[in-house]
Amino acid sequence: MDRCYKILIVSLLVLQSIFVNTTQIYGLEYYLEKKNNKKEAVINLNDEEIILLSRLVAGEARGESYEGQVAVAAVVINRVKDSRFPNTLEGVIYQKNAFSVVKNGAINTEATSSTYRAAQEAMYGKDPTNNAIYFWNPDISTCKWINTLNPHLRIGNHVFAK
Repeated sequence: MDRCYKILIVSLLVLQSIFVNTTQIYGLEYYLEKKNNKKEAVINLNDEEIILLSRLVAGEARGESYEGQVAVAAVVINRVKDSRFPNTLEGVIYQKNAFSVVKNGAINTEATSSTYRAAQEAMYGKDPTNNAIYFWNPDISTCKWINTLNPHLRIGNHVFAK
């Protein structure tokens, strides 16, 4: 099995320069690792949705640690699962005034291998926020409403609330 896995990865790396975006290679490698460990996704996302979530993370968590990137992705997934928010990833991300990167265009930031892996880890249940559904940077936030929330955790520049 290890030999087949290595042959598959080498083949994909060769094909990468011809056909495949790098983030897809990293995503497939992560998926194969998770599949071998039999870990189930807490939410099912297709390739386009994972890329969209990765781009949101790239825009919202630029300059943050990997844990901070996973935390941002986890908040989005927690919202999809929460009945107070739209029940689709796209619905949550594009909900009016939900994320500044949608309004300022940073949602179009290219996903990186790090943000892609962070999105996949959150999809498979990693949640350093302990089920938070809000995050913000208190140093730059201009929203008065968000400042009424009681944060329970800080990771990097972001605080998280339930």
